[in-house]
Amino acid sequence: MEADVREATKGKAATPDSAKNVLLLGSGVLITSETQIRRLKEAGLNDVTIDTSKGKDSDAGVAVQQPVAVPQERRKKSLPGGRKVEYKEELKKARATKEVVKNQLKEALGDIAIGGSMDRKKLDAGAKLITTSVLNNVDAMVGLTRLKEHDPYTANHCINVTIITLAVALADGIDEETAQILATATLLHDIGKTKVPLEVLNKPGRFEPHELNEMRKHTTYGRDVLYDMPGVTEEMMLIATQHHEMLNGKGYPNNLMGDEIHRFGQMTAIADVYDALTSARVYKPAMPPHFALGRIYQNKNIEFNGDLVDLFVKTLGLYPVGSLVQLDTNEVGVVAEPNPDNFRQPKVGCFITRYKKFRQFPYLVDLANDPQENRKIVKVLNPSKYKIDVDKMIKMCTG
Repeated sequence: MEADVREATKGKAATPDSAKNVLLLGSGVLITSETQIRRLKEAGLNDVTIDTSKGKDSDAGVAVQQPVAVPQERRKKSLPGGRKVEYKEELKKARATKEVVKNQLKEALGDIAIGGSMDRKKLDAGAKLITTSVLNNVDAMVGLTRLKEHDPYTANHCINVTIITLAVALADGIDEETAQILATATLLHDIGKTKVPLEVLNKPGRFEPHELNEMRKHTTYGRDVLYDMPGVTEEMMLIATQHHEMLNGKGYPNNLMGDEIHRFGQMTAIADVYDALTSARVYKPAMPPHFALGRIYQNKNIEFNGDLVDLFVKTLGLYPVGSLVQLDTNEVGVVAEPNPDNFRQPKVGCFITRYKKFRQFPYLVDLANDPQENRKIVKVLNPSKYKIDVDKMIKMCTG
């Protein structure tokens, strides 16, 4: 059986008008292995045309079915340490959780901005939802922090910072009860922004010196707002006032140094800077996750606690979800799922083949389970040079 393979344009099925014959297999070569089929798929081909006129079809002119080995028992792969639920299973729940909590927090911050009171029960419920999801599978919720959305009082930013801080704190060994207290406190870390004039808070360009000074007051505004609220915890006060303090004393509002900054404040500072770096502004593009990670790592033991930076990198992975990478096969793809057991070997959705063909539907490669190719990441790329929808690519890979 000779295969006359037609090129599928950008992953679409070939047609007589759009396709052209491409010699990927020599004359008379039989497709006899899974490796050959895999390579054809990787080349961006969804369809092949079988030429049965060449005299090498089966005698009866029908496909010969090979016996399929059915395993006696399908063994479920054990979950990585600290994960209770499969990544893809928790990811769907995490998306819904984040949306619910975001709407609750928007409402709460909006009420405070106009002088009203916050529904503490809703806040605690939202914090519990996030904590439960992170405890189920930290990678799923952390992966969703790549999703950015601008809102007047930065509710989405507050949730992203909460997720990352909580993930680092759990890696640092806090218990479940403390985790929920921390989640509630971190959701309110920017509560002081409700007292910053909207024309400053939502200014599309860079701040003038007096505007920057006003914006930085949100830490002390936060302390004042919380002071008048019932049921405020020490963690809420510390995080609201200390999340812009730096290890070297060059932060604000009090220029605290080293251990003068509470450990939770140090964690929140790392998460806050990371989410800010990876968010787009009118005056700057979003920094790709891997490069933002590098920026924070460069300031290890300078601006940020070194031990916590190490936990932060381990939590997000060397190549965070959404990173654009090139493999040693010249394939290009998006990191779709982390690998907690080896952060150098995530799952990558390849959308550019080794033959430089664009795939409409990414081909998922598990770098930790790739015995035939043993692919490796060799370079991190800037997604701005590629016209792709990263989130859409990831959803195609993870469902």
